[in-house]
Amino acid sequence: EVVIRQALIVGANREAIIDAVYQRLSPIAWAPLSSTTTYYNADLVGSYTFNPGAARDALTTAGYADSNNDGVLEIGGVDLEIKMIAPTWGLIPDVAQLLEAQWRDIGIRLQIEQVPSRAALFDLVAAGEYNLVAWYEFGADPAYLSRYFTSSGDLNWSKFNTPELDALLLEAARQSDDNARRSLYYQAQQTIMEQALILPIRDYVNLNGYDTTLDQVSYDAYGWFPLLNNFTLSLGG
Repeated sequence: EVVIRQALIVGANREAIIDAVYQRLSPIAWAPLSSTTTYYNADLVGSYTFNPGAARDALTTAGYADSNNDGVLEIGGVDLEIKMIAPTWGLIPDVAQLLEAQWRDIGIRLQIEQVPSRAALFDLVAAGEYNLVAWYEFGADPAYLSRYFTSSGDLNWSKFNTPELDALLLEAARQSDDNARRSLYYQAQQTIMEQALILPIRDYVNLNGYDTTLDQVSYDAYGWFPLLNNFTLSLGG
């Protein structure tokens, strides 16, 4: 249900997460694309700000209640429990533990299934016994969104699909006109966040250092590796 997905985002204190886990070296993420990715929709900045009271109110309005006073909301006698598949790399377990505590405060129980490898994660996803997958992706072009958010996407773990979102992403990937691509990807990101298909946590940041005597320092499109052939020794004193 979209109300649960939205409550999970509003009930996540991302400020606390980037403070505790990432020491504020990474900023909060607001969209399915990072802020440095082409066609990032900056209009989404500030959406779904942390508001646990509003999250719980929305769930209550949708019919969830803690009738047995165990701290977990339920409906029809079934506890509101979310299962997350969480790999062990990239400080993801630390983030998952904080989310577990934050969501407990709004009446949602989080069950964390840790996996040690990419293969194990994909096996659990294939089994279908999950609600969330903790994951991050790298890409220089936003076309990779099609893999996650179109009905035919091989990584469409949310299982969400509508002809409208399919059309936006498929046309954006085909388009060569810059303005047209921007408009389509802006709309796609808006739809993805309106439907709360992803909980963005943080913008991935690489820390790189280099000697100040070097000029023409540049990196690959991902910011991982320096392009050494561009370096020159500075003659300045």
